[in-house]
Amino acid sequence: MKVYAITDIGRMRPINEDAYYLPREGERFCAVADGMGGHNAGEVASAMAVEVFSRCMRQAEDIGEQALFDSVAQANEAVFEAALENEGMSGMGTTFSALAEQGGVAYIAHVGDSRVYLLRDGAITRVTTDHTLVEEMVQKGMITPREARFHPRRNIITRALGTEPDVEIDLIRLDVRPGDVFFLCSDGMTNYVEEHDILLAARSEGDWQRKLEHLVSLALGNGGADNITALFAVMEEATA
Repeated sequence: MKVYAITDIGRMRPINEDAYYLPREGERFCAVADGMGGHNAGEVASAMAVEVFSRCMRQAEDIGEQALFDSVAQANEAVFEAALENEGMSGMGTTFSALAEQGGVAYIAHVGDSRVYLLRDGAITRVTTDHTLVEEMVQKGMITPREARFHPRRNIITRALGTEPDVEIDLIRLDVRPGDVFFLCSDGMTNYVEEHDILLAARSEGDWQRKLEHLVSLALGNGGADNITALFAVMEEATA
């Protein structure tokens, strides 16, 4: 697995509250987080979640589903306790989406609205479900997915890391095929770039970093009012 990452502050925000984890040599996991909270607390929440998650994953003997769950749960606990201990960080939290690959299986952990997509056989599929008010409205048939993208309440998330002592974590398991590509991103990407354009970028000529730069340029060109973070995780071959 090779992972490529990019982040951009966007056109409107004073700071970048997104964070990501790019695997070190020999590691097979990555993550994206989009922080929220007053002052600089969102930046603290996302950075802390990524740091605690990655440290726990490095300490795990097996990076499968249980290790992924435990690492995200410990990140949630760390952010929650930090918010309790620091008045200026009260209520801070972060979205969190992580991917780990082992033995030809991809394990995904997800909280919030930072998405994970699978690009396979010329198609793009959203793997995660947004934990947002508008996603619930879509599921109930109240609005269409297209309407959800422009809904005035689209940024209201219903689940986040660090806002409660315990958090419900979506866990997803997928068999990996050679050539699969996973795309992890904050909503600063998906609010401004269509899924079709993500697919076109992934299938275009050139290296993966340039493809990410192109997608960020699209997001900025379409408004770019939020921080933008994205990762391509390229599966080269199944590993034992």
